[in-house]
Amino acid sequence: MDSPDTTRRLRIAVVSLLLISIALLLWQQLGLNRVLRIDGNTSYRLQAIDDRDDGGASLATLTKDGKRLVFDCTLSDRYEWPFCELAIWLSEQPQDGVNFSRFETIAFKLHSTSTGTRRLRFFMRDFDSGSAKADDPLTWRLNELQFEPHADGREIQVPLRTFNVASWWLVNNHIPVERSAVEMHNVPVLLLDTAGVRENARQRIVIDYIEFRGKWVKADEMAFLIIALWLCAALAYLLQWRVGMRSKLAHSRERETQLSRLNAALMLENAKIGEKAKRDPLTGALNRAGIRDALLDESERALTEERPLAAIFCDIDHFKRVNDEHGHAMGDKVLQQFTATIRKRIRQRDYLVRWGGEEFVVFCPDTSLEHASQLAESLRTTIEANTWPTGQRLTSSFGVTTLKSEPLADFLERADRALYDAKRQGRNKVVTQPPPD
Repeated sequence: MDSPDTTRRLRIAVVSLLLISIALLLWQQLGLNRVLRIDGNTSYRLQAIDDRDDGGASLATLTKDGKRLVFDCTLSDRYEWPFCELAIWLSEQPQDGVNFSRFETIAFKLHSTSTGTRRLRFFMRDFDSGSAKADDPLTWRLNELQFEPHADGREIQVPLRTFNVASWWLVNNHIPVERSAVEMHNVPVLLLDTAGVRENARQRIVIDYIEFRGKWVKADEMAFLIIALWLCAALAYLLQWRVGMRSKLAHSRERETQLSRLNAALMLENAKIGEKAKRDPLTGALNRAGIRDALLDESERALTEERPLAAIFCDIDHFKRVNDEHGHAMGDKVLQQFTATIRKRIRQRDYLVRWGGEEFVVFCPDTSLEHASQLAESLRTTIEANTWPTGQRLTSSFGVTTLKSEPLADFLERADRALYDAKRQGRNKVVTQPPPD
C-alpha cells in the first residue's frame, strides 16, 4: 500500500495534469489562431483579368475604397465562356506558394450586385513541381468553390474541405483517379471569378475581406499532445513505482533476515503452538480452525476440476450417559478411542475434524455420494462392534452428502440435516442426502 505522502503526491500530479490538459484545450479553442487576410491593405499583387485575350469583349477593373476592394465587370456574350477574374498572387514563383494545410476555413465578406447572375467562383491553384509546368498555369491543380453571396453582404464561412477539383481540369490534364483529390500544399495564386455564364451583364463586387482561418496547432494534434503527456506521466509513475518496489523489497528482505536470526530459537516452539491451535488437544483431530483453509482449497479444487467432495457428519449416540454414569475422564477415553477407530478406517488424504463435543466430521476428497455412504456404513458397523472402555455397547449416527456448486454453508448445513434425520429415525443409522439438482 502506498504511503499517505505518495498518495498525496499522486493526487497533486493528477490534478496538475488535468488542469494542464484543460488549459491546453482552451488555448487551442480560444487562441493559437492563424489568419491570412486579403483586403484593400494586402501586400499581395492583385490583377484584374478578363476574356479579351481569348477573343472576348468583357472588361474587368479593380479599384480600392479604403480597406475595400472594388471589382467591376462588364460581361459580353461575344465569347463562348465570358469571365472576369480577380487574381491574388501569393508568390511570384509558383514553387514558393502558401501551404494552406494548416488552415481550416475560408471566410468571404463581400457584396455583389449584378444585372445578371450573382453567383461567384473561387479557385485555389496548387502547383505540384512533379507534374505541373511553371510557365503554364493551366497545369496547376484547380481547387474550386462556387457560392452565391448574401444579399446583405453578411460573412460566409466555408470549410476548406468543401472545395473540390474542377472536373474539366482533371479531364484536360489526364489526372488518374488516385491523384484527383484536393491539394493545397503549395498555392501561388487565388482567383475570384464570375459565374462563367454566357450573358451580357454588369457586376460589381465590393470585397471587405477574404480571410483564411486556422490554428497553429490543430485539435487532433493537441489531443495527441495531451495523450502523449498523460502517457509520459504514466510511464514516469510506473518507473518510479518500480524503483520504489525494488527498494521496499530490498528492505523487506533485510528485515526478514533480521527477524529470522532473532527468532531462530523460537521457531520450534512457534510450530508447536501453531499445530495445537489447529488441532483438538484431546483427540488430536483437526478443529474447525484447522480445517478452514484445507476445506476452502478442497472445495475450490472440486468445483474447478469437477471432482466430488463428500462430508460425513457423525455423532456418538447417547454420549451424555457415558459422562453421567462413568465420569468425564472415561468420556475422554471414549472420545480418544472413537477418533482412533475412525482414523484407521479412512484414507490418509481424508480430513477428520472434531466439530464439537461428541460430533465429528470426515471430509473425503474425490469421493462420490455412494462411496461416502458405504464408508459411513462401514464406520457405523465397526463402532457398533468395537469394545469400549466402559464395557458398554456404543453406536453412532451418520449424515452424508456431497458438494455441488453452492456456498460451503449450504453444503455443511445439508450434511448436518442428514445427521439430524438419522437421530430422529432412531439413531445408529446412515442417512444420505444428495445435493439439489
